[in-house]
Amino acid sequence: MAVISGVRGTGVVTTEQRIIRDVSPVIAQLQPDAAPLTTLLMRLKSKVASAPKFEWYEDDLLPRFDTLTADLTADATTMTVSNYQYFRKGDIVRINKNELVRVLATPTNSSVSIKRGLNNNGIGIAVSSGSQLHIIGNSNEEGSVTRDILTTQRVQKYNYCQIFKHPFGVTNTADVTNLYGGSDIKIERTKHLIEHKKDIELSFLLGYPTEDTSGTHPQRTTGGINYFITTNVYNANGNLTEAEFNNFLRMIMQYGSSTRIGFVSPLLASVINAFATSKLQTRSDEKTYGITLTRYQNAAGIVELHQHKLLVNDSLSDHSGIAGWGIFVDIDDLMLRYMNGRFTILRENIQPNDADSRIDEYLSEVGLQLQLEKKHGLLTNVIV
Repeated sequence: MAVISGVRGTGVVTTEQRIIRDVSPVIAQLQPDAAPLTTLLMRLKSKVASAPKFEWYEDDLLPRFDTLTADLTADATTMTVSNYQYFRKGDIVRINKNELVRVLATPTNSSVSIKRGLNNNGIGIAVSSGSQLHIIGNSNEEGSVTRDILTTQRVQKYNYCQIFKHPFGVTNTADVTNLYGGSDIKIERTKHLIEHKKDIELSFLLGYPTEDTSGTHPQRTTGGINYFITTNVYNANGNLTEAEFNNFLRMIMQYGSSTRIGFVSPLLASVINAFATSKLQTRSDEKTYGITLTRYQNAAGIVELHQHKLLVNDSLSDHSGIAGWGIFVDIDDLMLRYMNGRFTILRENIQPNDADSRIDEYLSEVGLQLQLEKKHGLLTNVIV
């Protein structure tokens, strides 16, 4: 046994390992909630799926726009169009944002018979192939019979519920050992719930719908927002100006409500902050959304912005890919679908009966339903 000379200091009791350590009772988590989209859908828009493949139908009104596929001379009495099925007898069509013509007969091919110059004393105007055609209404002869009937075809859409699993466990000895920071199983439970939600979140953003039937049982993946949005995709190609951003918002606000929720990468968030500080209003609406939002408003409508911390690359200096993305959705047409009783459940004590350990597991069988993709938008390739 060592003999100590003089007064005893903390160095002595440190050597003796007798100082009571100042340890926080809670293990700090670096990413406590990295799944804002999943959080929002859990709170607002979720519905049981009765089968792992869930389906829905979409419809639209009759098309109003088409294009010429051949030059139209001033005295021509027929026009060649891309989609003759859009037209019928009596339609009034505006050519190249100028001349009005009337369709004389419901076409059966790309050649459409027309009466020229309704707004110019019957005088036509020569226009080039590719010019816009806009059906603005119809005109019918007095005493005429019913017009030819046109309708739109309903379109079937589908997606899959994907099975997500996150197991974790400890030995029974570790489970009954007193530890700084609390029980290991409780810490792992908190951490793996975050990991579980992150997997679902990233799949809802970037996933692709598949069904593999080559094994004993089917294995499915769910399609994400990036898979469904095809119309309103804007490539910023580097710098994004406020005018370009407002033009993008005008595109996505064309249909549906005048409010969108935008999940933006940290890089895009900084760009928007730089050019639109006077138009941004931060608010936290826990009752409605469960996430903190910043409101941006212009003539097109309102966008509730949320900085999405998963839209990054491993290196923060790498601005390629999802690091330059913004995902904008109409929440009215977005839904989380889940198999009954299989949405973020904690399965406890699933270890083998003879194991001297404890294993728990989070399990979800969920998918994303995104309807009417023209209501949503994807902003890409913002670099600086």
